[in-house]
Amino acid sequence: MSITEFPGLPLFDSAKHFNQIPRNAVFPDQAPAVEAFVLGIAVDGALDDYRYTKDFLSSYSKKSQDTYEKFRGDAERLLLWAWLIKRKSIVELRRRDLEEYTDFVASPDPRWQTKTLERRFATVNGLREPNRNWRPFRAAGAGKGRLNTKSWQGLFSNLSVFFNYLMAEDYAPGNQVPIVKKNCPYLRQETGINTARRLSELQWEYLLSSAKSLAAADPQHERTLFVIATLKSLKLRISELSERPNWLPVMSHFHRDHEGNWWFRAYGKGSKERDVSISNEYIGFLQRYRIHRGLPPLPSKDSAEPVIESRVKNRGIGSRQLRNIVEVALNEGCHSLITDGFDVEASELRAATTHWLRHTGASMEVAAGRNLAHVQADLGHGSIRTTDELYVDSDNMERASSAKGQEV
Repeated sequence: MSITEFPGLPLFDSAKHFNQIPRNAVFPDQAPAVEAFVLGIAVDGALDDYRYTKDFLSSYSKKSQDTYEKFRGDAERLLLWAWLIKRKSIVELRRRDLEEYTDFVASPDPRWQTKTLERRFATVNGLREPNRNWRPFRAAGAGKGRLNTKSWQGLFSNLSVFFNYLMAEDYAPGNQVPIVKKNCPYLRQETGINTARRLSELQWEYLLSSAKSLAAADPQHERTLFVIATLKSLKLRISELSERPNWLPVMSHFHRDHEGNWWFRAYGKGSKERDVSISNEYIGFLQRYRIHRGLPPLPSKDSAEPVIESRVKNRGIGSRQLRNIVEVALNEGCHSLITDGFDVEASELRAATTHWLRHTGASMEVAAGRNLAHVQADLGHGSIRTTDELYVDSDNMERASSAKGQEV
């Protein structure tokens, strides 16, 4: 795909760089290419579209990086589509336009897609230059890039919040998103059994073995092995292991209580901290990784090193980098499964994401008989019902059991 085929570029940087924009400034001084692009759009109102969207995202960028990124992605894609395809300001979009947009999201123009995660911007000579290989959508394939029901619900929810904000600012005349959502052919009401997407015992065995092989062949992949083991064993969300504007996981977040039990202090959804219990086997992975980094085998309360180190000293890494690390291990695991004749298992593993590791860790602990309330506390679920529905679903298990004895 030629990099000149897509006429747009990313509009908003990571939360870290976005938060450096002065409150009264419209464009970041470090990104002149974005300013030139927006000012060059032959659409009346494009500048105001950008300004109001920037103000909208400002209210989320400092509180939660994940929320900021979700709103940024949906708002940015809509802006680019409205400007480049409909040649309209977003406040001129009506119901029919938004219905066309949902069709576009369901099947994006290939020129708007990329097969891999791409960095939005890179620092070049002190400026934030857009990555010309970046695209608004990720190409569908092996389960990636396709929107499921939950994704569609998130899209409509985010756009509705966006338009409500524009209405409150007297910029948009109305919000047609709820009507479009109601009639959307891609949004299905799912009433089936809700099961967590997780790896099988075989898939996890191959993934972990592949990560170990990568580390044995190249010491740089000690980090890959540690990331895989940590996300699964501690059942973390990707954001809980990555550096964010208000959070940097450091080694002192591993701590030992007075009885010798080890815990990890995680900062999760809703700005809530929790302590995750740690198994004895996982401590071996922690020691191995710290020794690789030239650190003492176990951290102390004063250990300020980032849990996952970046190439920049004393800095952590972002969620995009973590996903890329996991994807390397997933690809290696798929290759090993295929080599040993497990083609179906490899096909399923290709669809896995980083969040599957969290589900895998929790599911395996529940299957091994661990107390459900203890798993709930480690996951950070507000209700044990959430944990039960995802990993046990006792009501449906009882329903299935009562059905087995019925005669035909």
